[in-house]
Amino acid sequence: MSKSTRTTIETGRSSFVSWFTFVVGVPLGVGALYLVEHGPWQNELVQRYVEHEVEKAEVVLFFCALAMLLAKLLMALRERYVHTQQLLPSWDGKAIPVSEISKLQQSLALVWDSVSGSYLGRRIANILNFVSSRGSADELDDQMRTLSDNDANTLDSSYTLLRFINWSIPILGFLGTVLGITQATAGVTPEKLETGLNEVTGGLANAFDSTALALGFTMVSMFINFLVERYESSLLERVDSYVDAELSHRFVRSQVEGGGTGMIPPALQLLLEKQIAGMERAEQRWAQTHGPGQHEKWAAAMQQALDASLTRFGQRIAETEKKLLERHQAVLDGLASVVVALQETGREHQAAVARLTDAINLSVEMLAKLQSNEAHLLRLQDALNQNLGLLANSATFEQAVESLTAAIHLLSSRVNPSQAATLRAA
Repeated sequence: MSKSTRTTIETGRSSFVSWFTFVVGVPLGVGALYLVEHGPWQNELVQRYVEHEVEKAEVVLFFCALAMLLAKLLMALRERYVHTQQLLPSWDGKAIPVSEISKLQQSLALVWDSVSGSYLGRRIANILNFVSSRGSADELDDQMRTLSDNDANTLDSSYTLLRFINWSIPILGFLGTVLGITQATAGVTPEKLETGLNEVTGGLANAFDSTALALGFTMVSMFINFLVERYESSLLERVDSYVDAELSHRFVRSQVEGGGTGMIPPALQLLLEKQIAGMERAEQRWAQTHGPGQHEKWAAAMQQALDASLTRFGQRIAETEKKLLERHQAVLDGLASVVVALQETGREHQAAVARLTDAINLSVEMLAKLQSNEAHLLRLQDALNQNLGLLANSATFEQAVESLTAAIHLLSSRVNPSQAATLRAA
């Protein structure tokens, strides 16, 4: 199999996982949100944790992570199925010439369509291609180790997107908490604190729901990630064991075909013997120097180093927790001071309102008195009008009397002129 073909297979494997992650994960997340809000099993407690857009984004990302893990699990099960097939003909343990490698390639070609995307099929094809292209099995062990490392790196890099999702979910949770705190404290006024303090504190309590939801999703996703990654790693170990048992010693090496060490020059043979003897002496000295007690010392030293590392790690965690608590305490202290100031302002406003109420009550009493005085004035006005009427009637009566008196005088003057003259003289 050529290098371009291998690259195409790896790209196809990763592309399947990528498109399955979003094509399946996003609809699953949206469907879950719809069921929570409009489904037949609605729950207020569950709906509380998916109220805001940030929390909905966390749900969608969580289902994307689950979809990616499902895709990788399906690929792993397919890999496990490939291990049950017979990819190479049976072998009696005797080395075969490199010229017979075409039979192995033909046997693999019969099932290539079903194993082309698997680690095992790709590993066998690469090994056969290496031996066939070189015409020799020399350096096959190095090539097998290289292929094993490449597959391990490929497996590790396939979890890059999942690690990004697992990293972004708690970040979204913290972002939702910050936005919730900002929203809860943005419109706080003395009047609102006086009438709706429960709403402000309730908003601060709900602000941490997104963080709790994100941490829960991250724990579940990382646990399933651990299980799937461990399962895939075990499959890679099975691949290494299979190729080591079936291909590592299957071909005749050139040194054996040439007569073993008989083709080595005498000078080089002597040098090799001296080197081997020196290595044996060094091994003996090592065994004498580092006996069973030395292993116990090494184990004790490793245990001490591990304990020290765990202690430092615990101290770092404690320091980090302390810093976080200090930061949160500073925020809470600031909020407490704001609440105290608002309470004092509210009490001042209450006192001012009480004084204003007293003034209004006094004004109302004065208005009531004015109204009673106005009624009294109206009664006085009516009495005055009556008196004026009586006075007017009196004036008319006096005029009538004067007219009657004048008439009497006139009649008297006509009846008795002398008396009239007397009266006029008088």
